[in-house]
Amino acid sequence: SRQRRCFLMPASMVQCSGQCWLADLLLHWLHQVFGRSGDTKEDIRQKMCVAVVGVVELVSVLVALIYDALIMGPVNAEWLQNHRRIGICSSAVLVVANLTCMYYTGLTLAVKIFVILSWAVWILATSLWAMAGYPGWVLIILILDVSILLQKPEHAYVMRRLDCVVLALGAIHVTLLAYGEAIGIYASSASTQLSPASYWLTGVLTLVVNYYSVQGYANSARKEASALQASVFLAYKVADKLANYDLEAAEHLLQGGHSWSTGDGMEIVGPLSHLLRNLKAYRPFLPDALFKASADDMLAQIQSLTFVEELAHDTTDWDRVHKIVQRLRETEYRLTEFQEDIEASFCELRLFRVHALDQPWSSGRTAEDELHRTMGAFYSLYCFLRMDLDGQDVLAYGIAPEGSPRKAALSTDTEYRKRDALRQNFRWESTRELLLHAEILKVTSAGKVSLNHDRTVALLVLTAIHDIMKNKALLPTVQPQHAPYQGTKANEVIQDHDFALAYMLEHFPSLLPSFAGLEAAQRAPILFTTSRMNFNNGWLVQGEAPPGLLFSSFKKCIVKGRASEADISFYFVHWLTDLAGSELYQQRPWPGSEKFALKFPQHVLSAFIDSFSFVRQLAHQSEVDVMEDYLKDRWLALGPPVSLVPEGCEVASMRLALMAQGFEADAVAAFAELPEQDRACLACELARTGHSQQFSCAPAEIRNEPAGPALLIYYAPALLQNAKSVGIREALLILCGVLRAAREIFPLDRSPLGVQSHAIIRIDAIKDIMPAEIQKMSPWYLRQTSSTDAVIEKGEAIGPGEIAVEWRSLTIPLSGPRALPKRPPQPLVLRSQNGAREQRNR
Repeated sequence: SRQRRCFLMPASMVQCSGQCWLADLLLHWLHQVFGRSGDTKEDIRQKMCVAVVGVVELVSVLVALIYDALIMGPVNAEWLQNHRRIGICSSAVLVVANLTCMYYTGLTLAVKIFVILSWAVWILATSLWAMAGYPGWVLIILILDVSILLQKPEHAYVMRRLDCVVLALGAIHVTLLAYGEAIGIYASSASTQLSPASYWLTGVLTLVVNYYSVQGYANSARKEASALQASVFLAYKVADKLANYDLEAAEHLLQGGHSWSTGDGMEIVGPLSHLLRNLKAYRPFLPDALFKASADDMLAQIQSLTFVEELAHDTTDWDRVHKIVQRLRETEYRLTEFQEDIEASFCELRLFRVHALDQPWSSGRTAEDELHRTMGAFYSLYCFLRMDLDGQDVLAYGIAPEGSPRKAALSTDTEYRKRDALRQNFRWESTRELLLHAEILKVTSAGKVSLNHDRTVALLVLTAIHDIMKNKALLPTVQPQHAPYQGTKANEVIQDHDFALAYMLEHFPSLLPSFAGLEAAQRAPILFTTSRMNFNNGWLVQGEAPPGLLFSSFKKCIVKGRASEADISFYFVHWLTDLAGSELYQQRPWPGSEKFALKFPQHVLSAFIDSFSFVRQLAHQSEVDVMEDYLKDRWLALGPPVSLVPEGCEVASMRLALMAQGFEADAVAAFAELPEQDRACLACELARTGHSQQFSCAPAEIRNEPAGPALLIYYAPALLQNAKSVGIREALLILCGVLRAAREIFPLDRSPLGVQSHAIIRIDAIKDIMPAEIQKMSPWYLRQTSSTDAVIEKGEAIGPGEIAVEWRSLTIPLSGPRALPKRPPQPLVLRSQNGAREQRNR
């Protein structure tokens, strides 16, 4: 690829090799002329050697002839009869013959013999006739060196015998030089002053010593290169097996490595064997679901499952699955063909039709509806993997009855505008980056986008099975050896469909044929994605929850499953496709993602997609760092036109800006104008993390003396958004009253466990009521429902665990929005993690 760039770039830009750009250009051209598709690296190296020597010889002949023409005058018959010039021209003819043979037949053994012998004979002939007395053993040395470079292990015997012939010809040449004058071959003027013994010492001895020295070095270099290549190959194969958790196969490879020579470059076997012993010691800590088990053993344990009799003798059509992945990026592969292949490939889709179709599933929908949602997720995945082909049109506008993608929506003007807005404004580039980070898409060295076959197969399998446990007839019973499982006791049915699927994948993976047919490396991201993370992305994009509560379960799943950034991105790709295809389309040709086009505000959808790149940083960052980075990024993106955020109020300002969604400037300005006591209450409570680490820009008292529990006001964004900019100040005062009452129920605890705790306060009863009406409907009180939960209710606080909610008198403007205060333009001030001030001018 480097040489290709050198060929295409202007000369002034080609510096990638550290050599002359002209040399790069020449090598690339020679490779294009003489290279063949089946050539190995060694074949290419040898061809380049012969071609470069030939080109250099042709250039030197051309320069010599031009020089003679300039010195001796114009070319004429006498000029052409000069024997030296004829010898020079004959070398050019020989070069052309050599390169022609190599071009048409490749650098075969016969061509190598022809090249070496022809040059040796040419040197002997020209030294006798064309250039009498010329010391040609220098060229014989060059020929022998080239012969050594052209040797292959399978041709070594023949090439060494050929070298002996060349050495003999060299000895004859030196002998003729030594005694040529005496026997009348050369005229006396062609002779030199060297004695015959001097010729032999400088000629034959030089030939023999140089040949054996270079040959010994070349053999040593080849042996070392071979051992190094074997080491790299062994390390690659072992790493590939370890990536799939196939420890036995890796051990077998290393035993084969021991059978090779461990003293000639195979020292890598020792460290790899040590690593393998450590991994085998840790294997009991890896989930059993990563390894293939006998389905018969599992059937003996769990005979009561309905899908045992449905899938016990069924299999996944893996040939067709692999065909799907191979064709997904083909332009002519339509969505209707994709649908047929999916339905014929995955046997688990039959589980949507087990028992009566009219019976509602655990989601409240029918089996037919759930099947439509699953197929919608498949269709959305099809669009995302082809977004640079026709995927954008299919996602926005759907397909025509014959299966071709629509280019525009055939609907009302309003629906058309919404679909067109999705087509134009969707974060296509961010989604592409997500797929690349998930290692589902990859970019080749030539810049071409292709699919990672194994990861794409894993995503297809996950899409096929992720909702099957919503069928109540399939819910498993926890076996005694696995009890308790996620709070479910032995012999009890797992009611949560996510828990039920995770239970089957963890303990009975072979009962799901599509999952059972995957390699361990393909199973790992599915197990991570189906684990219970308790992650609510809406809490993040609306600034609703503290980072400890928001990310703690997610972080534990990452640590437990040793998930990488790629696995986290894999989870979000599944989440995105599942959401995009969640709207029912009944018997229509798929109308595109109506969820994204018609039901989801574009700015909210964009915020969700933008958040993915931050959440995947949980693989190597703390929950608080990820949340703080996200808040600062969104603040700079939203750019509320306020002049100065009060000291210590940075976190509260950033979270309130996210909660407001549409009137961020009004929300932050209203927060800055609150009475000191109320502003301090919001600043402190919204800055608590529920984690041992605190925000770097939190108030000083929070950073110096952290305490918990951190409070989540469930539906606080809904309260603020319902109040809009007209009632935002009053909504913030209501929020202060709820926080003060909650703090009486959940007092501050400065112990390590207390700092990392949290409490959830539900304000469902007031989230859809305007602030003025909330005051008129007083009194309100907060009632504790558990050790970590409380809820707001209307009435007087009369029982234990009930606290009256009090807020300051709300001043409601009679009409019109409240004007923002006039402030001189000053930069927003945010405190960075090292305590320094960062100024951001918007």
